[in-house]
Amino acid sequence: MKKFTLPIILSLIFLFLPKVVFPSQAEGPTELDSLVIKLWPEYDDPGLLVIIDGQLSTPGDEIRLPIPAEAKLNAVATSDGSGRLLKNEWTEEKAEDGARLLVMVPENPLFRVEYYAPFSIDGDKRVIEFELPAGYLNAAQATIETLLPPGSKDIQLSPPADESDPTQKDAHIFRRTLGEIKDQAVVQNVTYLNPSGALTVPETPATSEDLLQSQPSSQNETPPAATTKSSPNLWIIALGVIAAILIVGGAIGLWLTRDRGDEDEVAPPRRAAKRGRSSVVSAKKSTSGNMDRFCRQCGEEFGEDDRFCRYCGAPRQTL
Repeated sequence: MKKFTLPIILSLIFLFLPKVVFPSQAEGPTELDSLVIKLWPEYDDPGLLVIIDGQLSTPGDEIRLPIPAEAKLNAVATSDGSGRLLKNEWTEEKAEDGARLLVMVPENPLFRVEYYAPFSIDGDKRVIEFELPAGYLNAAQATIETLLPPGSKDIQLSPPADESDPTQKDAHIFRRTLGEIKDQAVVQNVTYLNPSGALTVPETPATSEDLLQSQPSSQNETPPAATTKSSPNLWIIALGVIAAILIVGGAIGLWLTRDRGDEDEVAPPRRAAKRGRSSVVSAKKSTSGNMDRFCRQCGEEFGEDDRFCRYCGAPRQTL
């Protein structure tokens, strides 16, 4: 261990530099304990309301979620398990194929993303083609739910649902259990007729958007392409890091390659600093399956086994 040449030092620098400067690009799909995707077309808006609830397997992991180009974000939130939704910081990037990516690090293991997206409407006919691409989220247990407005007819789901239940407002909810998903896309196609054009909740109750604002309005009004302005800054930082490492590495290389005569002293190895084991307490799962404690529509408290509000009839929602 007497001499290290400059080429060896440079090789080590270029080997580990990408992992330091671009750590997120080297990571694979985010691992989740659970994932619930809800598709609510014509709920309180003529568009398709998509709600994605999940629980991280490892708290603090980053989530990169693809969203439709025309999507309008309604909420980006986290929950401490008490039923309250708390706003969570997020940014937006572009994937290599140009798709929009919502990037967030949930402050708690439980998280929620809501957005509205357009879907095909031709007269009375409605066609939904939903896909969550592979390579972004893996889940030990995944479920997809579809809630259709009252008066829906000729309903077809592909793949078909496992179960179907009517709600108190004559809307229908369909559930499909996917089980474990790993490196695979989640796809759900729905076709139905809505002759009346009625919404599931025409009175437009308060939504998460009224309580959550994850970015300043000026940022939300910025076109998606503008979010890529941070890329040049990242390259400037990367070039600065490379230059600094090259200067320091060159100096170290020259010093180490000097002839030290017959000195054969070997520096004692550095002892690795002891690191305490960090303990992570996972969020407790409520006995009601992480369902809302209070009605979103009228604010009344649900009973432990209630699925609908006893006062206004609104469906009880889960995180």
